Amino acid sequence: MIKKRLKKLSKLGILIGTRQFYFLGRNWYLLSYQPYLTLKDIYEKRDKSQMVLMAITALTPAIVYILARIIWDLVKYQRLLLVTGRVFVAAGVIQTIVLLYLGYWILMVIKNDK
Repeated sequence: MIKKRLKKLSKLGILIGTRQFYFLGRNWYLLSYQPYLTLKDIYEKRDKSQMVLMAITALTPAIVYILARIIWDLVKYQRLLLVTGRVFVAAGVIQTIVLLYLGYWILMVIKNDK
């Protein structure tokens, strides 16, 4: 009985996960050439899961880089270095550009919705 329920739940989880990742991939693709319409569609549907996934997508590169940098410093130097190099600055610039791009289009959607 429990195995049957777990099997049903796992199938349902796989279906929901597949659906969410399909929409996430579609939204990534559409953001490249129709950012306003894509974000407007997400906003109008009130699809909170896609909103969260898009926000995580924007923040993930910075989080991964910072965590990798901390791990690398601790492994190689046995301490955390406060001095950063060109790669850190480049990653920060790229991350800022991505956040500004998404932020601009989100503000346009919210502004034109009112």
